[in-house]
Amino acid sequence: MPGVRLDCESRESAFDSLRQLFGCSVERLRAFLSDASVDEEFSRDYQRLPQFDEFVYQRACAALGTPQVPEELCWFHGTRVPPGTNFADGILPLPLALESLKRSIHETLTNDTDRQEVATAFARGDGLTFQLQHKLTSGTEFGPFAMFVLETALNAHATGQHSYVDMPEIIEDLCLEVQASCGRDLLPAFEAAWQPTVVKFVTPAFSPEFHIGVALCYLRSCALHGGPTGSSIANFDGENTAVPASSILRVISL
Repeated sequence: MPGVRLDCESRESAFDSLRQLFGCSVERLRAFLSDASVDEEFSRDYQRLPQFDEFVYQRACAALGTPQVPEELCWFHGTRVPPGTNFADGILPLPLALESLKRSIHETLTNDTDRQEVATAFARGDGLTFQLQHKLTSGTEFGPFAMFVLETALNAHATGQHSYVDMPEIIEDLCLEVQASCGRDLLPAFEAAWQPTVVKFVTPAFSPEFHIGVALCYLRSCALHGGPTGSSIANFDGENTAVPASSILRVISL
């Protein structure tokens, strides 16, 4: 049997991926996903049980059998970019993307004073705010980052996550730095000119039991609560390594 790609772009794709991995019928998988007794058991005994995603995975194995290991995982990189951005160079970590980002910012801002404030903000070594210099110097902030469940990425605030499709953090941090310097609010200019975008890409599967568990939790949250909850979250951190263009499946403009 060819390898299965675990794809949570939609509820339907996640369901189909899990059905293939477990090799079960639609009816059996649907029955497990809508079984509220699993949540009730966890709520009663959570202090002695494993994490919820692991618990759900174990219960799924008991009900449906041990799943096949997925070959690939799909990820969703949310961002906001100038229209026409095609990610031909892949998804770059911040240090590699910075010069291109600065050019895009310069082209977006039409006011010379705003452009100078931005240049000064990037060059200001100590920073007037913590956020911008931390983003520029901390290796843990370089990314690239992505989310495992597209619906979670598009409704990030509902689960307490930062919404990257609203605005990349580096732009928000830059705007805070400029506002602290001169009081000008540049964020509306980027909101008006840049396009909310999601880049879908694949990686070889890792931590398969965890990601199957999250996919199960995602669909259970949708079945029992109407949408994704905190148990539907899994994040990707490229750790300062680019996602190559060859791994990108498509660019979704919102």
